[in-house]
Amino acid sequence: MSYRKAGKLFASHDSVNHSKKEFARGQAHNNTAESFNANLERAKLGVFHFMSKQHLSRYLHEDCFRWNHRLPEFKKDKKGSLKIVMKPMPVIMMLRSILAKAPGCQLR
Repeated sequence: MSYRKAGKLFASHDSVNHSKKEFARGQAHNNTAESFNANLERAKLGVFHFMSKQHLSRYLHEDCFRWNHRLPEFKKDKKGSLKIVMKPMPVIMMLRSILAKAPGCQLR
């Protein structure tokens, strides 16, 4: 239900119906949202330690930046089928991404 409410904020949003034993339809599944939430929890435990309500948007923006700056790496599993593993983008590529958006902006 919460994903439906959040989906109204975006131009495109798909959903699946778990009660009808539908867990994925093409690119539509809830694994991405759950994975993002798991990354945020790991950041809370490992990097941030405490997230105040006052600065919560800043923590979320940083985690979103890290999420959006990942690269797919293709690996074969034990059965030989292809698996996509997302790896962090190299730091120099992240810096290029930030600096490309910097002209005319004030960095704080």
